[in-house]
Amino acid sequence: MDLPPNTDFTFGTKAETLAVLRPLVQKAIVPNISFFPVADWEAGRDEIVDMICAEFGAFKLVVRSSALAEDAEDSSMAGQFDSVLSVAGDDRLAISEAIDHVASSMSGNPRDQVLVQKMVEDVSVSGVIMTYDVARGAPYYCIDYDDESGRTDVVTSGKGQHKSLYVHRSADDGFVQSERIRRMLGLARELEQVTGCAAIDIEFGLDLSGEMHLFQVRRIVLARTWHPVTDRRVQRHLTHVEAFLEGRMKPRDGILGRRSILAIMPDWNPAEIIGTTPRPLARSLYSTLITDGVWATARAAMGYRDLSGTELMVTIGHHPYIDVRNSFNSFLPAEIPDAVGERLVNSWLDRLEEFPELHDKVEFDIVPTIMDFTFQDNFQKRYPDLLSETEMADYASALSHLTRRALEDGVANTLRTSIARSAQLARTRLPEVPVEDGYANLARAGSLIKLCRENGTLPFAISARHGFIAEALLRSAVDRGALDAERLAELKRSIETISGRMLRDFADVGELRMTREEFFSRYGHLRPGTYEITSLRYDERDELFQDKLDTAPAQTPEPFRLTAAEDRALSMLLGEANLGATSTQAFLVYCSDAIAARENVKFEFTKALSDALLHVQRWGFAVGLSREDLSYLEWPSIAQVLLNPVLDDLDRHFLDLAHRNIRDLKANETLKFAHIIMHPRDIYVATMNRSVPNFIGLGAVTGPVVTLDESTKSTTSLEGCVVCIENADPGFDWVFTKSPLALLTRFGGANSHMAVRCAELGLPAAIGCGDQIFDRISRSQVIELDCKQQILRPVHG
Repeated sequence: MDLPPNTDFTFGTKAETLAVLRPLVQKAIVPNISFFPVADWEAGRDEIVDMICAEFGAFKLVVRSSALAEDAEDSSMAGQFDSVLSVAGDDRLAISEAIDHVASSMSGNPRDQVLVQKMVEDVSVSGVIMTYDVARGAPYYCIDYDDESGRTDVVTSGKGQHKSLYVHRSADDGFVQSERIRRMLGLARELEQVTGCAAIDIEFGLDLSGEMHLFQVRRIVLARTWHPVTDRRVQRHLTHVEAFLEGRMKPRDGILGRRSILAIMPDWNPAEIIGTTPRPLARSLYSTLITDGVWATARAAMGYRDLSGTELMVTIGHHPYIDVRNSFNSFLPAEIPDAVGERLVNSWLDRLEEFPELHDKVEFDIVPTIMDFTFQDNFQKRYPDLLSETEMADYASALSHLTRRALEDGVANTLRTSIARSAQLARTRLPEVPVEDGYANLARAGSLIKLCRENGTLPFAISARHGFIAEALLRSAVDRGALDAERLAELKRSIETISGRMLRDFADVGELRMTREEFFSRYGHLRPGTYEITSLRYDERDELFQDKLDTAPAQTPEPFRLTAAEDRALSMLLGEANLGATSTQAFLVYCSDAIAARENVKFEFTKALSDALLHVQRWGFAVGLSREDLSYLEWPSIAQVLLNPVLDDLDRHFLDLAHRNIRDLKANETLKFAHIIMHPRDIYVATMNRSVPNFIGLGAVTGPVVTLDESTKSTTSLEGCVVCIENADPGFDWVFTKSPLALLTRFGGANSHMAVRCAELGLPAAIGCGDQIFDRISRSQVIELDCKQQILRPVHG
């Protein structure tokens, strides 16, 4: 740890520390303070109120706790005690009541202090800076801030939205584009120098005039648990990553675009499917089955540029990223000349850099991948004057041709051939192999993965693209007024998919119209982590039907019919887009089939993959490897056993590989990477997407969900449950006395109260999930949380 020069500074209570810092700090104002022991308050209330009124006048005040145990050297009770904001400085009764409230919230020690300050109003930004990553001691300034609410306690309470970023401690200031972030870093560095302590927790605010205010400074008590060489290891790793990115982002033979961007969500978004830090087996299977070649083969078959032999996903410190330049190349129609394609790809990359919030929406808001009904208007708005009139006409013609190929029915239609190949996979029946025969089970796993690639993931990649084409056409029909949003919703409700059938079958089990055995024969292969061997299949889960089933049966979809006006409007749009003689009825059939096929084909390939993982598991058991061991091995190294015998005991050989990968993963846990890497320097400044939870700890749990609110009684049993609460409020600390399995919150950041408490207690948590994720998870019966792999998902229901 790069400690600043020693000083004579001594940390005290919150109030004592601020009082000492007040004349020393130059980069922020410490609001005028007054503090006193609770014992003095009890002995002379009127005198203290007189003193406060004389000191602060009619200004609004904040009354805060300053307990002896709150900022101690060997423990922290951050956020445990109360504060009262906006107390009228000329209202003696209000001052007394606020002091009583704060005093009663503390430990009862008469030496605990109450701190009174002039309240900072007109706050534009407030937040917290941790000068090191609190969980592992990684050398990053961890900044959480709120610039929307105007409150000073949003980050620490976790009661609202906020922004987060990590800045490596050696990062050049030029890497930080925001002036206010540079000011926050300047304050943190000054406080490190003044206090002589590198591991500190800072609360601050910025008012509308641009003045910085310091509210609190405390030591990070977990610093004593950090590994002493973490700083040097992270710096060494980043040096190598930077060199890799410098090379990766240069122009490449056969790939259009002067540079690249790496991101976790575009195209075959690994963050959603395998997580942001997947284990080696899951990542390598995903590469084998999708991103090493299948993705490109599927697009070439549909008329896009042939990128055969080009990888889509790269992995940096066990963090998978999509190479966006490669992805964008694959969305060019095959007949587009390189010179035009070069300009298109560069413009798309520039737009993503300008609007990084679109990184999970590139196929709707950045890259036109088909001729939809809004293509002309959108392209001219986004990329005016990019192409000449002739080039524009040729590009539009190529997109129209590609889209017509997708819509035209017939034996050569790629959607039909994909559905047929998936059906062939579903009909494939392989003879049973003895459970105890390790080699036979591994050979069967290899056969299933080969089948899955040829008749599973390749058809899925094609049908998924058709599903996108259907979605894009339907959305653009709504944009053009041929359908309205509610009618589009009705159309989608009319489409029968495997998911709807499974819900009905699940309800049938509850009504005793289907046996559990029958249900598992159809759906038993499903597992929350499709590629993750440690994720239990449905037929391995005892709790799936443990409770009384009262699920309402899913309704049979109602057929959808166009009105006469809709039919005319759609017919006009199809002709305008030069999509041939496609009728409106054929168009709706295509859209319905494409959307259903995406789900149905995926269902079939996941069966082959899940069965392959089951055979890998049986091979592992035969040679002495657990699921956990297997999850840290890469599929190619396992499959080599079928071709090249290991001249050692298999368990020794593979346990060595697994332990090496575990050590490597652990060493890389301290690296903080942004969700989008535009330039090599971005590895030093990592901005976090607000919709991605802050995963606390490394634990992995699966359990039932209990959602709490302010009215929930503290007698509620939470043992063995995943607890969901709206925010990281200290009032919920009783949760920790009830032996919960894990904690989830809708709001909150990596520096919020609950994040710090969970880190201290070693409780797995996902803090600040955001509205969409929290609502989905809190409605689930059982969820899986894997903090190490940063995975959060429902198990069923």
